[in-house]
Amino acid sequence: TMASSNSVNLSKIKKQLSQKNIKLGGKLNFHSDASNKVFQLCKTANKNFLLLSFQNCPSDYIKYLRADKVLNNLAVSTPKILEQHKYQRYVLMEYYPIDNSSKYYQKPEIKNILSASVKSIINLQKKRKRFSGIPIKSKQNLIKNASQGIETYIDYYDHKVQIGYYLNKLIQQSIKKNFDKLQKYTPTLTHGDFFLDNLIYFKKKLFVIDHQDLHYNHPCLDIASLIFDARRTYSPKLEEKVIKDYARKSGRSLSQFRDDIHMVGLARNLRILGNWVNLYRAGKTHYLKRFRKHTWLQILKHVEHLRLWDLRELFEEIYKKTK
Repeated sequence: TMASSNSVNLSKIKKQLSQKNIKLGGKLNFHSDASNKVFQLCKTANKNFLLLSFQNCPSDYIKYLRADKVLNNLAVSTPKILEQHKYQRYVLMEYYPIDNSSKYYQKPEIKNILSASVKSIINLQKKRKRFSGIPIKSKQNLIKNASQGIETYIDYYDHKVQIGYYLNKLIQQSIKKNFDKLQKYTPTLTHGDFFLDNLIYFKKKLFVIDHQDLHYNHPCLDIASLIFDARRTYSPKLEEKVIKDYARKSGRSLSQFRDDIHMVGLARNLRILGNWVNLYRAGKTHYLKRFRKHTWLQILKHVEHLRLWDLRELFEEIYKKTK
């Protein structure tokens, strides 16, 4: 399915690097959802680097460099770029011998990671002049994506849900009625996919990765992505700690903030349900199998908090039938 588009010709890059005594090593798989970027490990006699090739998605090369500059400007750390090559479209970066922060998910370090993550999001969102070249998403984006996500999911499981067409109609009406708040906000700088898999924790320092889609969006999107992760669930105690930490550091009223992140989290996780189905259809089947349950548990938690009883009933029905 996706593999064919991943055969990037690295021979020219290999040649250039060998002139600097850098040897190209094996390909690294960072389990990135639908990305066609290619990661290779590179070595000199005593140091490892990471080569990130954008030959498959050249437009992302410029976006990556632009976003990287913005993040560093805002004291949000990213892996240091040692060299960039605009014709071959690759960047050579510092390599940290760890995939991502998800390795620490159930270890004591997770508290430090989440605390550093809150700090990074707040740095990202500080009020300042708009950065040119960074896109602004339409204010309908969260509602539209939520509607499409749940529709895609119901459509895929139509054989199990059976009256999916009617359930979808009811859900779409409820989304229209209840999600209106999601269009009323002042856009802030947003990573867009801020969760453990896109954070590296190395030597007690946090580095943000996969940031080429930096854009302006709802101020709660990144923090909701972090806390209500579609792939894993934190303990209620830890979840509460992060919510309070963010509210305090961003100067928000706790009860209002709580409602907002549940609303944004709900929209995001509904979108992700559709993503899992699309990835399944594209041959990446394990996402839907492995993360469907986690995503639903977050969704049910959101509707419970927001007291959206009509949606709770409909969602429980669909969850039961598609478990």
